[in-house]
Amino acid sequence: MMLDWTEWLGYIASVVVAVSLTMTNIKRLRWINLLGAVAFTVYGALLQVYPVLVVNGFIVGVNIYYLIRIALTKDHFHLIPISWDTSIFLPRFIEFYLQDIRKHFPDVNVEGLRQYRSILITRNVVPVGLFIYERQEHGIVQIHLDYEIPMYRDYESARYFFREFREIVQKKGFHTYVAYCNVPVHQRYLRRMKFTEDPGEPGRFVRKM
Repeated sequence: MMLDWTEWLGYIASVVVAVSLTMTNIKRLRWINLLGAVAFTVYGALLQVYPVLVVNGFIVGVNIYYLIRIALTKDHFHLIPISWDTSIFLPRFIEFYLQDIRKHFPDVNVEGLRQYRSILITRNVVPVGLFIYERQEHGIVQIHLDYEIPMYRDYESARYFFREFREIVQKKGFHTYVAYCNVPVHQRYLRRMKFTEDPGEPGRFVRKM
């Protein structure tokens, strides 16, 4: 039996709402859930199913309210240098998120990271990211780990980091970031952060500060 377009609208709305519930980023969840609720509201209005219309109209309002709050809330970021030798928190942070870290850095060697410099990124006093890097010759900063926790993976922490960290290292003569990555999801992140892949060396990404 052929489905009419209103039935398709109902199915699409259901899928969109279901997809929204898989989002770990709250802002993205709200936006996708809003789209699904709008679709259900239209669906309920067309079929005159008033419980569906009322409930989803309410959900639309709730999502809009919280999206406005998110837009108006000013986040406070900080970069905190952190040492493997003195910090109890740093190894615990990596241990807790190691499974997720390996999705983006499958070859990560935790013990090997100890020899490099580490910076913790906080957002409203919540530790949301970890940047581990090595200062090399010729003004290069090589990135060994650039990780954000799933709930705050909206690029805001990363943008803050690259903007503020540049001010720190440029004074010391550094001018280029280098990162090595063969994981598609992290490659997309690097491109979003204005890295470009070296045409002569696939998997090597470069960004000028």
